[in-house]
Amino acid sequence: MSTRLLARGRCRESMVSEPSQQSATSVRLVAVGDVFLNRKNPLESFEHVGEILEAGDITFGNSEGTYAVNQTPDADMMAAIIASPDNIAALARTGFDVMSVANNHINDWGRAGMHSTVGRLQREGIQTVGFGKNIDDAFAPIGVEAKGHRVAFVAASMIGSWNAAATADRDGVAMLEVSTQYHDVHKQPGSPPHVRSQLTEPAIARVAKSFEAAKRTADFVVASFHWGVHCFPASLAEYERSLARLAIDHGADVVLGHHQHILKGVDFYKGKPILHGLGNFAFDLVDIEKIASPAAVRETIEIYGEYGIFSREGYPTVPFHEESRMTVVAHIELAPGTDPVVELTPCMIHTNGQPRPIPASDTSSFASFMAYLKRIHWLANLDTEIGQRGDRIFVRATLRGQA
Repeated sequence: MSTRLLARGRCRESMVSEPSQQSATSVRLVAVGDVFLNRKNPLESFEHVGEILEAGDITFGNSEGTYAVNQTPDADMMAAIIASPDNIAALARTGFDVMSVANNHINDWGRAGMHSTVGRLQREGIQTVGFGKNIDDAFAPIGVEAKGHRVAFVAASMIGSWNAAATADRDGVAMLEVSTQYHDVHKQPGSPPHVRSQLTEPAIARVAKSFEAAKRTADFVVASFHWGVHCFPASLAEYERSLARLAIDHGADVVLGHHQHILKGVDFYKGKPILHGLGNFAFDLVDIEKIASPAAVRETIEIYGEYGIFSREGYPTVPFHEESRMTVVAHIELAPGTDPVVELTPCMIHTNGQPRPIPASDTSSFASFMAYLKRIHWLANLDTEIGQRGDRIFVRATLRGQA
């Protein structure tokens, strides 16, 4: 249990039984994807998953949005989402310890909105990662104590407006620059290109510096990256793989990805897990046609077709393809001297935007989820073993992933 939670008097140990192989000295990291609460009773978002989230020694999520009032939207945003700062109290009550704010929606309502969000999260006792008073501070690790171990988090975004980026003399978000090239591999003008993407040299140096610093001060290091290609299932951007490996080479034990609003696969490198995309979790995107420009909505449909972002009948807060309603709670066991162990609680986001676990007793739904997970791994060429353990799905490295 983390020091912060002890101070609050919470007892997480009794709420959810854990697998028998859980070590008494290991740290249970619980992680979910995109979280944004925009409803009258924000606590109801976690009605079916609260105990699972509370069971973690450290609980992490991506705070994907702005919590502020009476602000002016950033001119560089195509869809600006905002909710009351009071909703953040529900995140604290649910047990979130650390949240990344290095994403493309933290600056939707300008710098004042960004400050409002980060400040309120911190006042509620939630540590924020990926934001700082300058670029060095934004990339600096934040530490959490749990089970006698120190766990460091480093977060960065490759997505969003550079208006939000921290600089040498301005506060903001930790952002990494990616170079993209488009190649006409089919020799057919107008056809979809082959896309190459790589971190720039300054970005590579920044990643190495940040994770080496984290490793010097912590027993375990967790990376949070806002990256990748949204909407489409399975597909991974080229730079995701190289960035994940770079972070692990310089000290990361776990890589957590988000932004794509659809579940992506799990890879391993040197035995360390790379969760490329945890997907939507409790993510209220209300009236998308009102908050996004018409051009932005049309663009997602033009590029992604049925996987575009537009209103879906029966799902007023979830304007995404039905496959985007599949999500997970990741359970990651961190123990000294061993590689992290990854298990997933499969969940389905229902019509009211609430994630609900799929129990193994619902054999048809559980099997369908497993089949989908295996399919997206195959499509992304991820050589990972996937199987069932009780109400969870285990994901582990093959021999290739151990190398």
